[in-house]
Amino acid sequence: MKIQEAQALVEREIDENQHPYSKVECVILEDQTIERNWGWVFFYQSKAYVETGAFQDMLGGNAPFIVNKHDGSVVETGTAHDIHYYINEYEQSL
Repeated sequence: MKIQEAQALVEREIDENQHPYSKVECVILEDQTIERNWGWVFFYQSKAYVETGAFQDMLGGNAPFIVNKHDGSVVETGTAHDIHYYINEYEQSL
């Protein structure tokens, strides 16, 4: 799997998990993507916040997603810990 395919999986996941009455256009923060030998960690934010930097447009609680490039699985992480905690947890599960 290539990074573009993995990113498309995450974009679909974000879109499908939003409440239909409060859809917010989101974008992947490509410069923050973390690459590992098993795949990638993708971060995202509202497009409005990325474009304007206005605090009121910022998403909160938007946990990064892990995509395994070998099997295409997508795992939502969390926001209670630093991303490296979730990466370590994921790597231990492999």
